[in-house]
Amino acid sequence: MTENVCAVIVTFNRVDTLKTALAHILAQTAKPAAILIADNNSTDGTREYLATVDGTDQIHCLYLDSNVGSAGAIGEAMRYGLATGNYEYFWILDDDTFYEKDALRELLGNSREGGFDLLGLHGALIRFGKKVPLKPDLKLQTADYALIDGALIRQEAIRKAGVVDAIFFMMCDDHEYCMRLKKHGCTIGVLKSGADNRLYLGGQGRFTRATLWRGYYSSRNHLLIIKRYFSLTGLFGYLFMQAKLIIAAAVFAPDRFQRVKLRLWGIWHGLRGKGGKTLDPQTLKFIPAK
Repeated sequence: MTENVCAVIVTFNRVDTLKTALAHILAQTAKPAAILIADNNSTDGTREYLATVDGTDQIHCLYLDSNVGSAGAIGEAMRYGLATGNYEYFWILDDDTFYEKDALRELLGNSREGGFDLLGLHGALIRFGKKVPLKPDLKLQTADYALIDGALIRQEAIRKAGVVDAIFFMMCDDHEYCMRLKKHGCTIGVLKSGADNRLYLGGQGRFTRATLWRGYYSSRNHLLIIKRYFSLTGLFGYLFMQAKLIIAAAVFAPDRFQRVKLRLWGIWHGLRGKGGKTLDPQTLKFIPAK
């Protein structure tokens, strides 16, 4: 059974996991009508692999000229999908998450039944600027925030609210997008189906190398969001959280000086309104302004 869904996969330098992720999408019991793969200028053989699948199984590949992050790549794919097809939904996917064969079918059924404009697999309520867990005993429920990886979004909602904003590069883009959808009167839900196996290759752990650049982008992007959707509770919550994270890094992190410095730079760049890719996640060096 083919559904009028455009699946969007964003990838960067993870050709092996991309192959597995794509195989899981092709094995869905409810098959998407199209699969858009947005490549963030990979250098590990991903592009050579994509050339072998481009044009097969309704797959179309977008070869981006530079790494614009997950936010930029999702936005580019959304624009392309809106311009080239009249899809009912967009299914947003990462290249390191593998989905059970009924994942899309369950998302579609529950989205239509519940009337959700965005239905994700993980999410939260927002109370006084903080994420609050959803009810653990409800499989389907309304939320304020949903993780965009795995989320099913109605085309009409994207046309109302626009595409994911490339200004965020990495981190917090889904948080801002949910706020924007709600501002346009769209509804957000979470389906606890357990249909996704997330590898977390982007980085987990407390004091890993990945959390260095994530700390920078998180502190910067949260401030960009507060400036866009200002509230006193959001500002106080942000200040409290940043102070807590900076103190924890200063006391416990083995690389405390670099970690604190990058978070402070994130705050400074957020105040200045700097967006996009400003810190290279691979080298941890700042990118000169053009």
